Amino acid sequence: MSPSNLFMENPMTTLFQTTIENLLKVHNLLEQFQSQMDFHVRFYMPHYDRLVIERHGSMISVAHYFEQNGDLIPDPDVELHFPTWEPTAITQFIGFTVRREKFIEREDKTYVDMRFHKEVTSFLAMWARNIKAQGWAERGRLSVDNP
Repeated sequence: MSPSNLFMENPMTTLFQTTIENLLKVHNLLEQFQSQMDFHVRFYMPHYDRLVIERHGSMISVAHYFEQNGDLIPDPDVELHFPTWEPTAITQFIGFTVRREKFIEREDKTYVDMRFHKEVTSFLAMWARNIKAQGWAERGRLSVDNP
């Protein structure tokens, strides 16, 4: 079974999904995000790392980026399945880059990290609360790069 067959309709909207969709809606971008196969937007706010939301087909990416030695470093960068918003991978920078995936491919088999969903969903709820508390919907400045 391929990872794409492991997703089911998400019966509940998560706090993270609601927060990101509200941010997009406030900036009149939610319809574009939902209807376009390729979507990219950057938000800037003084004293915070830029916030980037992307969609490429069935993959959503939400990340904060900081600059180090001229390079942009995502921290964190979470990948989710569209339209279910199920987290599939997370990348964090803790002095070096650490990537964790829900689905692990080995020897033509797909394994599922059973702790991944609970741990990453908990992290995403905290991140959503921070995004709301920091006022990204109200004070984030917008830069859109859509094809």
